Amino acid sequence: MPVHCFMKLRFLPTPLLAASLLLTTFGCAKKDDPAAAPVTGTGSYKLDNTTITCQAKALTSSASSGGLTYDYLEVDLTTTPQPASGAEILKLYFFKPGGQPANAFTLREITLDTKGGTYPFANDVTTLTSPSTGTFSGTFSATASGTVPYRTITAGVFTNARP
Repeated sequence: MPVHCFMKLRFLPTPLLAASLLLTTFGCAKKDDPAAAPVTGTGSYKLDNTTITCQAKALTSSASSGGLTYDYLEVDLTTTPQPASGAEILKLYFFKPGGQPANAFTLREITLDTKGGTYPFANDVTTLTSPSTGTFSGTFSATASGTVPYRTITAGVFTNARP
């Protein structure tokens, strides 16, 4: 075998070596800094006197129509652990005129998505705060609207809901 062929083979990485190098590179890139981990929002409420614990997440958006701009905030409270009947999410929908501070948000609607249905609730009392950290916290209670299998939501609270 000529020497130059041997030299070429010697420098070709084996597939195992190549895979190891790639995994090592990806492994270094994927290390998470614990200080940079996102804050997970939490919440709870009583649905017809049954306490529900949740993870809270905020979703924000804006829309314009006829020269007016509105900011929207949706706070999703996902039941944890999820019930055997499937995902359960209580949604609080807020809006405000564009450019106004976060304390201008007004609750527009509350719905409960559970067991394949969406059930509306009328707001009884709601508070919403947004400290400078960019998270949302609040309290709420509501009464079922129309004919639904639930009657009341009481003692509702969520903290650190972030977009």
